Order: sequence, then structure tokens, then C-alpha cells
Amino acid sequence: MSPHTPFNRRQWFKSSAAALAGITLAARLRADTTPSAPAGVAPGEPVRLSLNENPFGPAPAAVAAMQARAADVCRYATVDATTLINTIAAKEGVEASQIVFGAGSGEVLEAYGALLGSPAGEVVCANPTYGQLTNAMKRRGSTLVEIPLNERKEHDLAAMAAAVTATTQCVYVCNPNNPTGTTVDAERLRRFVREVAARTPVFVDEAYLECADDFAASTLVGLVGEGLNLTVARTFSKIHGLAGQRIGYAVTTPEMAAKIRAHVIGGPNLLAYVGAQANLDDSGYVDRTREKIKAGREELLALLRELGRDYAEPQGNFVFFHTGRPIEEFRTAMRAEGVIVGRPFPPYLEWCRISIGTPEEMGVAHAALRKVLGIKL
Repeated sequence: MSPHTPFNRRQWFKSSAAALAGITLAARLRADTTPSAPAGVAPGEPVRLSLNENPFGPAPAAVAAMQARAADVCRYATVDATTLINTIAAKEGVEASQIVFGAGSGEVLEAYGALLGSPAGEVVCANPTYGQLTNAMKRRGSTLVEIPLNERKEHDLAAMAAAVTATTQCVYVCNPNNPTGTTVDAERLRRFVREVAARTPVFVDEAYLECADDFAASTLVGLVGEGLNLTVARTFSKIHGLAGQRIGYAVTTPEMAAKIRAHVIGGPNLLAYVGAQANLDDSGYVDRTREKIKAGREELLALLRELGRDYAEPQGNFVFFHTGRPIEEFRTAMRAEGVIVGRPFPPYLEWCRISIGTPEEMGVAHAALRKVLGIKL
């Protein structure tokens, strides 16, 4: 085609759809088509174990479904959103009116913070923990009441309950906690929520809970049906492998769902709905992925024990461990060995969060850890 050849709309659309389908598949094909040493790791590129992504990606059926629907991105996602919301409602045992979608659960966290945050009160949370909701409230004037983790690097529920006052706007619990990966005993957490939600709204962030061994017994979605002032968030970014597509949701009371929904700016795109639906339709995908993550996590813990490193007991797709040196120094040393690890998490400035990658990626990470941590400090 010469520079002056007409390029009609049909040609443009076909080429654009093909390009989008190619982009969707590119990450999955890369490890298979790019020569690397070791196998599965692109030469010259660092192994990225810093953002708690699921390197195994979504179910193959989800990739195929998104490719098949690439040409439909000219349409709005109303039908696909309705299909998915009904699927999730049936899965969680709630009404469709109790579900709020966001572009990742982060958008739901932001919307909740926009709803409740103001200079008139406080938000109670652990320290350290995931900060998107609490920072959203802080930007709107709320005061953060940060409760240190206990000696096991878990939420100190008793101290958090004691911190609730008449001006508390929200209590935030991330379970498993990010960055420590620790979980709270399910029955203790249920008692805590029943007590505290009678006084103030409670938000439980279960972004990583589907990675946990006892997910089904630990989720608090069932408490929403008791009419508690409780919101539970989930995401398709972690175990479902759809971080780049941006889709998550919250389950709460119909009244709270309507209020949160009013603060959601955008919401997921069409292909995000399609991919999420296909992932849920593959009933064994999450279990298979959980086992892969657990295998990588257990191998990393064994190495840390061998190297004499303390760590928090993890249930997410990452491990938080003591490096024995300033975290920035450790990060620099690991980057020199071709591995990118997590950012600093004050006040644990000698601790590192490292995500679980593919077996090939973890092989590179293990070699780097042996070199960097080989001499016990």
C-alpha cells in the first residue's frame, strides 16, 4: 500500500482488532517464542517480582474469549456486565444489587474512600497495610489511626477495636495483609467484624484471599447477608491473572452498594468483563493456579529457612522476609542480579516483599537470593 492508498474504515477496524488480539496474547506467547537462559526468562530483561502479579496469566479459555470478542470493543459492555454480575451474585449467594464493579478493586477502594472520607473523623487500619483506601480518605481530610501489627505481623484486632470511637468513619482490614501476607483466624475476624460493624463501617479487602489454603472457610462475604455494615472486596488482578485488564468488585448491602457505585468514575472495559466471565466458567482454574502459587511459595520459604532468614507466615502470592540490611541496599543488590523486588514498607525497613513468579523466574530469584543473602548477617 502506497502512502496515498485509501484506508477505509473496514480495513482500519480489521487491522485494529487484529492488533488488539495480538496484544492480548503477546505476554503469553513471549516466553515460548523468545530464546532465553534460563528457559522462560527473556534474556537481558529483569525478572519482575515486585507487584504481586500472577505470572501464570488467566485461563486459556479467558484469553480465547477476549480474542474472540476483540472486534466488539466498539460496543459498550452493558450486556457482558449484566452476565458477570449475575454469575458473581450466584457464586457469592447475594443479590445483583449488592455488587459494585470497578476497574480493579482499587477503583472500589477509591470510591469507598471518596464516600466516607472527610475532616470530621478517622479511619482505623493496620500498619503497614495496603494504602489505597486509607490514602483516599486521608486526601479528603480523614485522620489515619494506624495500629502496629502484632509480633506475628498480623492485624492486632483487639487494639484496632479499642481504637474505634464515635468519630471513626471506617475500619479497614486487608486479609491476607499486604505486604506481610499474613491472615487473621477466620472465627476471630468474624467476631471482630460483628462487634465493630455495629459501631462503624468495616471494609475487608480479600484481594489475595483466593490464594490462601483455606479460602472458602475464611471469606467474610457470608456476613454481608447478616445485614452488617460490611463491605468485602475481591479482584481479578491476582489469582485470576487479569491485572492488565483492570476488574474487581465489592459485595455489600444494597444501600451501601448504591452509595459506592455513585463514586465509581469509570468501571471495567468490555474485554475485562469477558475475560473475568471466562475465568469463572473454568471451574478448576483457580484451584490449579492456587497450587502453582503454593508450590512456589513453599520452595521460597524453604530457601529462606536455609539462609537463616525470618519471614511472616504467608498466604498470598508473595513472601515478606527479613533481609538483614537496609531494604534499598537489598533491592539494589537484587536488581544487579536481574530481579526486581518490592518497595520499602515502613516501619519494616529491613524487610522485603517478593512476589511468586513462574518456576523459571523463581529459579533466577533463588540464585540471586543465594548470592545476596548467602552470607548470614
